[in-house]
Amino acid sequence: VFPYSVFYLFYEQYLTITDETIVNLLLCIMAVFLMSFVLLGFNLGPALIITVTVAMVTADMFGLMYLWGITLNAVSLVNLVMSVGISVEFSSHIVKSFTMSKASGRLEKAYDALIRTGPSVLSGITLTKFVGIIVLAFAKSQIFEIFYFRMYLGIVILGALHSLVFLPAFLSFIGFTNDFESFKTKYDCVETSTPDNCSPGTRSPG
Repeated sequence: VFPYSVFYLFYEQYLTITDETIVNLLLCIMAVFLMSFVLLGFNLGPALIITVTVAMVTADMFGLMYLWGITLNAVSLVNLVMSVGISVEFSSHIVKSFTMSKASGRLEKAYDALIRTGPSVLSGITLTKFVGIIVLAFAKSQIFEIFYFRMYLGIVILGALHSLVFLPAFLSFIGFTNDFESFKTKYDCVETSTPDNCSPGTRSPG
């Protein structure tokens, strides 16, 4: 004979919640890296940058949960898993724009990516999500106010800050530039020895 209550089902989650959190978040971050690697044309550098940014947002969410007194349970774990997916939406556009930029140099590419993609990230992702979750602030239910409004608000703010503030600065220092086009121009110039095909700095000696 042992005591039993329907509430024991809710308390049982705390026996494995830590292990479940670690496993689920690691699997999500690994999936982010694999999909970014494939969709960015098997480019390892940008995929790593996106993965690091997403991991930083997730780590910041844990700090925000501590400051706001949000406990780790099944509901907050689901929100943390969702934060990984939402963070990709913020950072992937900036990184993709950086890799596709035709500007020369990391700083110029980061500036070009922020100018071209930053407004879309701010208006199309940040503000639309903010408007969608602000109504949860007026909810009378504690679970909606704490576990949904506060955590979703944190996800949006942290995702926007990392994509619009941290990521351009990060890319300007260690972003991966593609110098294939400039190398190809120099190679064609030497091979053809035609002045019309050469830029002033790449003309053939002949």
